[in-house]
Amino acid sequence: MTTIMPGDKNLRNAIAWIEERRHKDPDLKKLMAQAATQFDLTPPEELALSRFYREEAVSR
Repeated sequence: MTTIMPGDKNLRNAIAWIEERRHKDPDLKKLMAQAATQFDLTPPEELALSRFYREEAVSR
């Protein structure tokens, strides 16, 4: 399966960070909140992150 990565560098880094930790901590909402803080995501970037994982869940 091919995943299309968002173009924003902060967003790409946040997704990579989440994916590295996801197997140890399956609480995606918590990881997303931590990533938003760690990568200083803007509100639109946080929405894009939520949308990315929502679309990922639908495609599974």
